[in-house]
Amino acid sequence: MENLFIYLITIVLLLMAGGASSGVMDDIKADMQLNEAPLLNSPVGPGWAKQANIVMGSAPRGDATPGYWTPANPDLKSSRSWNAIAPWFTIFPGVDNAATNVRIKVFGIKISVLQKSTNVWKRIDTGLGVPTWAGIYSSNLITSYGSANKRVESDGLLSYKLDDAFHPIHGGMAKFDLEKNGVDPSDIAAVFVDLKTQLILDNPLGIDDRARAQILVSVGADYYPTMTTKIADFSPMKYVPSSGASRFSLIKTVPKSHYFSTIDPPGTYDTISEYTKAGGLVAIPVDQFEA
Repeated sequence: MENLFIYLITIVLLLMAGGASSGVMDDIKADMQLNEAPLLNSPVGPGWAKQANIVMGSAPRGDATPGYWTPANPDLKSSRSWNAIAPWFTIFPGVDNAATNVRIKVFGIKISVLQKSTNVWKRIDTGLGVPTWAGIYSSNLITSYGSANKRVESDGLLSYKLDDAFHPIHGGMAKFDLEKNGVDPSDIAAVFVDLKTQLILDNPLGIDDRARAQILVSVGADYYPTMTTKIADFSPMKYVPSSGASRFSLIKTVPKSHYFSTIDPPGTYDTISEYTKAGGLVAIPVDQFEA
C-alpha cells in the first residue's frame, strides 16, 4: 500500500510539473508553423499566406510596430504602452475546397497573457467567447464586402457561410481593456489566444459534402493604444499591426481548437521594429512557454 501511495504521488507531481499535455503542446507548436494547405487566391507576398507570424508579439507599444507601418502621428511609434487587445479569426478556403453545403461554427474565443513580474498566466475575461463581428473580405484581406452570412445555431453559438465566390471571412471580438483586466501592458511576457471551430451543414436536409471541404482558419490578436482608438487614427495606414497570427489550420467536422502563441521557435518573426533592434523581446522560447 505504501508503494502504491508513493507511485500515485509521483504521478501527480509529474503531471503538475508538465503543464499542458504533450498532445496540446504539440498542437500549439504546430499552429505556429506552416499553413496546412494552400489558400485559394491568396497573395504571394504576405507571410500569413504561408505560415504563422509574430509581429508586435508580447510588446503592446508603439516602437514595437513594424518599420513599414508609418502613421502620421509620431506618438504611435513611441515607447508608450498600448492598453487594448482584440482577438480575431480569418476563415479562408483552400485551393481544393469543393464543399458548398457547409458552415463554420466559431466559438470559445479566449485570451491569456503571461505576466513577467509573477510568471503567472492571466486570463482576459472574454465572456462566452462569441464573435461580435465578421465580414467578407477580398483575398488580400484589404477590401471589405460587407457582413458575413451569420446564423445562430440551436446551441446559441454562431456559424458563418462562405459566399459563392469563396471569399475569406474575417471576424472577431471587440477590444478588451488590459488594465481593467488586471494586466499591466508593460508586464506581458507572452500572449496566448485560442478558439474552437466546427464544420457543420448549412442545410441539414441537403447533401452532406463536408468530406469535400478544405476550409482553414487562423487566429490572432491586434493591439490598440486605447479603447477608443479607431483605424482612422492610424492614417495614412489603413490597418493596425497585430500581435501576430497562427497558421491557417484545417477545420474539421468535430470541434477543434486553434492556437496563437508568441513562442519562438517555432514562431516566425514577420518584421523588425525599433523595439526589437534595441534588444526588446516579443516572444519567449518554446520550452519556457511550455513550462
